[in-house]
Amino acid sequence: MSSQGKASIFHFGPFELDAAQQELRRRGVRLRLPASRLRLLLLFVSRQGHLITREEIASALWKDTQTVDIVSGINTAVNQLRSHLGDDPASPKYIETVIGSGYRFIASVVESPAETDVVPPQALQLLALEEASLSLNTEPLSAADPLQSESHRIARSRKSWAFAAAAALIVVAIVAYLLTRSAASHPFLPLPALDMTRVTGNGDIQYADISPDGKYVAFVRAIDGKQSLWLKQLATGRVLGLADMGKYECQGLAFSPDGGYVYFVRKEPLQASGGLYQVPFLGGEPRQLLKGVSGPPAISPDGRRVAFVRSTLMTHGEDSVVTASIDGSGERVLATYKAPGIHLNRITWTTDGKTLVYPTQSGLTAIAAEGGTAHFVPGDKWASIDDLRGLPPDDDLIVVGRLSGSLRTQIYEVPGNGGESRAVTRDLSNYTAVRPTADGKSLIAVQDLVLTTIQVLNPNRESDVRSLGAENQDRNGIEGLAWMPDGKIAYSSEADGRNELMETDTSGSNAQRLVASRMNDQFSDLVVSPRGDFVAVARWQEDDVDNIWRIDLNSGDAKRLTSGSQDFPLSLTPDGQSVIYSSTLGDESVLMKVSARGGPAATLTNYNADYPSVSPDGKWIACSYIAHQSERASLAIVPIAGGAPAKIFPLPETATPRHLVWTPDSRAVAFINHGKDADNILEQPLAGGPAIPVTHFASGKIFDFQESRDGKLVLSRGTESVDAVLIRGFRESGR
Repeated sequence: MSSQGKASIFHFGPFELDAAQQELRRRGVRLRLPASRLRLLLLFVSRQGHLITREEIASALWKDTQTVDIVSGINTAVNQLRSHLGDDPASPKYIETVIGSGYRFIASVVESPAETDVVPPQALQLLALEEASLSLNTEPLSAADPLQSESHRIARSRKSWAFAAAAALIVVAIVAYLLTRSAASHPFLPLPALDMTRVTGNGDIQYADISPDGKYVAFVRAIDGKQSLWLKQLATGRVLGLADMGKYECQGLAFSPDGGYVYFVRKEPLQASGGLYQVPFLGGEPRQLLKGVSGPPAISPDGRRVAFVRSTLMTHGEDSVVTASIDGSGERVLATYKAPGIHLNRITWTTDGKTLVYPTQSGLTAIAAEGGTAHFVPGDKWASIDDLRGLPPDDDLIVVGRLSGSLRTQIYEVPGNGGESRAVTRDLSNYTAVRPTADGKSLIAVQDLVLTTIQVLNPNRESDVRSLGAENQDRNGIEGLAWMPDGKIAYSSEADGRNELMETDTSGSNAQRLVASRMNDQFSDLVVSPRGDFVAVARWQEDDVDNIWRIDLNSGDAKRLTSGSQDFPLSLTPDGQSVIYSSTLGDESVLMKVSARGGPAATLTNYNADYPSVSPDGKWIACSYIAHQSERASLAIVPIAGGAPAKIFPLPETATPRHLVWTPDSRAVAFINHGKDADNILEQPLAGGPAIPVTHFASGKIFDFQESRDGKLVLSRGTESVDAVLIRGFRESGR
């Protein structure tokens, strides 16, 4: 509605939205949209340039009902609306995703009274721009001035309180309804009273910590492959650079208890450990205190000591719990663990400074800070624990992890003496780190949100790319992607709050479940047999154990083929008779072979080899190869019978050997290369020479890809945003 209270027509691009007639027209031709989608579009265009929260979307979509799955409903509604507008979520012209918050309508909008049939000149200009295929974007932020960029971003994301007030009653009703639903029915809904604010918006955060008084946040960014340490004042938004890591990689950071220093660990690439450094709170020359630190430092509550994990080898050949004085003297080893060791080298002090707690394969383990016998902390069964810190004022813990049976890594409050954990977050993202303030009332967390879509294209034909659905938060294809013999596409999905194996045709219009899964199933590295009668997958179980399973697509029968501690990823021979896979033996990954029907496994390599891919002619295995622990991975071509590599090719420093894909003629191996602005696919010819570009995307991230027999590419592609968020109001009343 216009400011005069009359119905309006909103013009954007080739579209016009008639609020009075409830019609969307493209160049005068009416488009058929459900009433709820028209209400959503009206909300977007009337608030052009402003953040539209998911709560506001819910009130616009379901003002007439209170029986709806809010989370999936919002995703479906936005995706359908994008489809009607012909909008590409990877490079949007109309609806932009604001990671973790909601959406923003970014196209220019011209409003005119409904009484006139004359299109205003501004709308004609917009139409001309659209016809010329010019991008209609919001005003760009200045990359040269981080303080200006940050303040601009904050200003653009402020809510329209007038609109919020008008919809308040509906929003309150919906929120009240949500709170009555069980966590099992809606495992990803945020908990009541949780106040979450995004602190960074660059999407490239590695680690973060919050000062004891809650006024500053220190964080590590990865910019163009190089990491740097920054400090942000929350009250003003000012940002200060503290240290440039150069060629080094940061392993974690921590404020001193008095807030006067920031400690960080940096190491050379491919090394198991690095040095602990101290830098003054407002900047200065970093000073090295310790060597041999393999993870984030944990500073004791009195600031006099530091605890850390020291790993002897890259894949945790042996992990030790070590304490030392803050000046680097008086090192003491309290406990040592063989592989798989201490998960992600995480460790923390309890609030009283008397105990150290760290994650091992069986859950939380505790040991007295002065030494003694380690013991397990009773409580919930964890599938993984990725980070933890003592939570003042008691001896509780704040934990980032995944409980048994859950799909995403969330934040939990864990009683220090054991017992049932309480969820702090239940949302669609994954969390990687968390730190509390000294009073335990605020948290800084690192939040990782991935949006993906499955796309099909011919090599070197990006203009013909076809998305099989709009971007979503189901992480489609991230854990597995494969062509089926009949031309359909099999892929992993996290729809409905569980890990699924799905299939669809190349139009994306007929998606259906390929394999029914149980809540505790975690699948990855999907491959399909040549005849399409079975799939083989890596299936993750409790205690971080992973084995390869064969699942018959007709009967649904499942059979475990391997019994190692971590057997993945895998590839099938062209005849479908054998599975080639990587398995962890000691501190190395070696290639192994097992019959697709089961039986004893045979070792193919005695060197560090990983990520196997069998050539279509069945003669070769492409894999990553590391001759020495301090060297980067290369691309190796190994005979199908095993043994030494026949050929070795260096990979670009920006490449990953995680996904190796043969061309149909077995003459080249493709891989993902992470560019400055976009991921692309390169092919390494077996005949030698430099790798050849296959795709030329200008933006976006590639998570997985496969090539069909006739040379078509299918990709899991989208965006990943990793940012620091400030969380308040998470404690139970009275705490």
